[in-house]
Amino acid sequence: MNVLIIEDEESAFENLKRILLEIDPSINIVFWLQSVEQSIHWFETNDFPDLIFLDIQLSDDLSFKIFESVEVTSPIVFTTAFDEYAIKAFELNSIDYILKPISKSSIEKSITKYKSHINRSSISYNNLLQDLKFVSINPSYKERFLVNKADELVIVPTANISYFFKDNDTYIVLKNGDRYAVKFTLDELIHLLDPIQFYRVNRQLIVSIHAISKITFWFKGKLKLRLIPEFDTTVFVSREGATKFKAWMDK
Repeated sequence: MNVLIIEDEESAFENLKRILLEIDPSINIVFWLQSVEQSIHWFETNDFPDLIFLDIQLSDDLSFKIFESVEVTSPIVFTTAFDEYAIKAFELNSIDYILKPISKSSIEKSITKYKSHINRSSISYNNLLQDLKFVSINPSYKERFLVNKADELVIVPTANISYFFKDNDTYIVLKNGDRYAVKFTLDELIHLLDPIQFYRVNRQLIVSIHAISKITFWFKGKLKLRLIPEFDTTVFVSREGATKFKAWMDK
């Protein structure tokens, strides 16, 4: 089975690729695409794969824009942190819709649906929407962290965290300025946190929307952020990531 993955976050791509190959080592990942523009060009110059895993929010726009330029006939599994796009997703060739963080069981379910789909001429969107309703009311994001404070263990509610940052280790910074080391990497954390509340602005930082006090346009399309409490260095969102960041802020 030839599988195409369209996903703008490298960590999410690697996680999905690993799960797919664990489920079926014979799966061939034909390519990894990261943007709408790149995807349109690829579809215009390559044969369609057997199955597509497609993130809805890409670096340059919503992935639905791809279908305004290319008639994609391959079945699609949409992956995203935002469930409001479900109905529009199912109007296309979707066979499933997975809310992040992605699990092995959800991918196995999608593969099963794909194998069922190839023997049918149409898809039951109503059944998929019912599945989505069940998933949407059962979120599984991390609600608290157990951290060390001197000779004590302290429970930190996720709602009290302003941001996570990577130095030699990974740290959480609370609204009052306290900081604690945690055992997770940023790549792991981004799949554990509620994507409505937290966003990875660059390789070093995951921020809470409540920690952002000011956004300033900067040179060459960058955005400059002021956080509360203030971070040790100036925080920038790259030009490439600015569109997706603004879409997240405008939820």
